[in-house]
Amino acid sequence: MLEDIIKKLDDFYAVKLTKEMIGIPSVTGEEEALSLYIKDKLESYGMETELQYAADRRPNVYGVMHGDGPCRRLNFNVHTDTVPAGDDWKTDPFTAKVIDGKIYGRGACDMKSGIACTLNMLRAVANSGAVLDGELSFSGVVDQEATDIGACAMMEDAKWRTLDGIVLSYSYCGNETKPIPLGLTGKILYDVNVKGKAAHGFRPHLGVNAVEDAARIIANLDKLKLMAHPEFGRGTVCTLKTEGGYRRYSVVVPESARFEVNRLLVPGESIGYALEDMERLVRSLDLNSEVKVGIKPPKYEPYIASKDEPLMTILDRAYSEVMGRPPLYEFAYGITNANIFQGEHGIQCVHLGPERGNAHGPNEHVKLEWLPPISKMYAIIAHHFLGGCAR
Repeated sequence: MLEDIIKKLDDFYAVKLTKEMIGIPSVTGEEEALSLYIKDKLESYGMETELQYAADRRPNVYGVMHGDGPCRRLNFNVHTDTVPAGDDWKTDPFTAKVIDGKIYGRGACDMKSGIACTLNMLRAVANSGAVLDGELSFSGVVDQEATDIGACAMMEDAKWRTLDGIVLSYSYCGNETKPIPLGLTGKILYDVNVKGKAAHGFRPHLGVNAVEDAARIIANLDKLKLMAHPEFGRGTVCTLKTEGGYRRYSVVVPESARFEVNRLLVPGESIGYALEDMERLVRSLDLNSEVKVGIKPPKYEPYIASKDEPLMTILDRAYSEVMGRPPLYEFAYGITNANIFQGEHGIQCVHLGPERGNAHGPNEHVKLEWLPPISKMYAIIAHHFLGGCAR
């Protein structure tokens, strides 16, 4: 059965889809056209499809291929949005261009080539006539490049929370440029509001300067108790934004200030722990201002995967078979939808996709040579995870 599926893979089809999708701009907030394009493809493979609007004109797109009898349920997940094009492109970022064996365009590696390889695999399964023992599905979610409202909306639907595994088509290609993650850092975005007391700026002792108290907190961020992890090391903190003081010049003690701090979390640090840690720091400074420590989206729990998990074991075997060597692994500083799927909901996840080329930057590209092996590995993973299995 696997041989029949592999014979139906079409390298030219994957290239064609990649080029077509680059030509459908899907910058965060504008994903609908691409979602509808993917829906048409899924339906052409005979899959049951569904749109779930995470926000106005921003649909997640799903497709399901039912197998023969009860068994595992495997999903291939992609995100449909890209970052904006930006400047300094040598080609039109929304017109795919092939140069020296590479496809250039916004989303080429992040992640429209991964979507194309996934669709190539699904089409091959459908055209082969193979009937897998379990359920094979597709999810294309919006907003991954922003606050992940798409992945969160997906997990609000109970049927997706009972998946047995998810393959994420991110550009982790298993070599030195991007090893396969064995876990990911989490993240919290502190939203700290400081309330002081206004007074004349010539008599600051009569007021409480919210800007100066905010500055004291920021200057003491090194006193946060960042935990150490044997594989990840320590997380990081970075002040991203500050606000406070007059909008129009006036000699007044600032009565309010606000700032945001990004904090990467390593396993062992939960979102709750990080929130309590900042509150502890604020209390230790004995400020005269009233300080409210909050968080704002996005937030993600860290997680660690095991190489002994069934899906990870199958990925390792498929990679070794196709590439002639086992993949490289790492404990990665980064955020993907797996923080939501596995970090929050405990669904085993693996990452695999074509090697990235300047993702998020100008002249983003993907090497054509990566599309065939990725499509083939997807087919092997789907077949082995759903073949002759039992829950």
